[in-house]
Amino acid sequence: MKLDTIIKKFGGTAATIATRGASLTAPPVLRGAVRFPYGPFQFSAQLPKGSAYEVQASNDLKLWNAIGQGIAKDLSIEVLDSLATNYNQRFYRVIANDVPSSNVVGYASITLPPRFSMIGNPFDATNNSVGELFKDWPDNTTLNRFDTRLFRLMDNMVKDGKWMNPADRLLPGHGAIFSNPTLDYRSLNFAGEVMQGNLSIPIPSGFSIRSSIVPQSGQLVDDLGFPIADGDVVHIFDREKQDYVLYPYENGEWKSGQPMLGIGESFWVAKTVPGNWNRSFFVNE
Repeated sequence: MKLDTIIKKFGGTAATIATRGASLTAPPVLRGAVRFPYGPFQFSAQLPKGSAYEVQASNDLKLWNAIGQGIAKDLSIEVLDSLATNYNQRFYRVIANDVPSSNVVGYASITLPPRFSMIGNPFDATNNSVGELFKDWPDNTTLNRFDTRLFRLMDNMVKDGKWMNPADRLLPGHGAIFSNPTLDYRSLNFAGEVMQGNLSIPIPSGFSIRSSIVPQSGQLVDDLGFPIADGDVVHIFDREKQDYVLYPYENGEWKSGQPMLGIGESFWVAKTVPGNWNRSFFVNE
């Protein structure tokens, strides 16, 4: 059933409905984002009871398509996208009475080959701890974050079925070196809320590991807004070749072309002077 038909059955236009009470103007709030191992994605939305709503999905946070609609019979709805298995990443919002949800949720799946990969958490999950983000990995799986204050890698490993430091966190914008100890290519799913607003992550001088704070792929500077400066060197890890590719920036230009960054991918950067990676990102504008 189309949304305009739903609204007519409910009585009037979305604008008329919204004026019936202040509670109906509150934007929906999305919670409980989870990607199941077998593919579907699920979340809940809090919204005014009796309101007409539309669930929308996007693959790039730009173009949105309706994937469901209805009338809220309670103060929350459960959304299950069984087609999520067809996409590597997908994002969701809910429109209720012409008011978009205050937040956007989604997931991203990346494939990790045997041995090493550089990864970043592209979402603000309910729990960003290593123990929650990387469940069910076998013994000898490792995750190494770089401490810019101590200037050394921090070790974490799965031993006897448990992470040695499960409370350690991997936050959006940061990154880590991940080791898959198996001989198989394995899928890693991230899920949670898309960071929005005036975002910033510090980039110290010297070495650090960073990733995009927004779940987008593209050219590091032109698309993702990284604050590059003369003398900086970006190190992208080639997962297939198991080797780093260096991208020096000198005299206002890239010597080896501008690096591309995928969703859920992190990189080393050797920064000549400290700066901030700032993004002003709003999905509904």
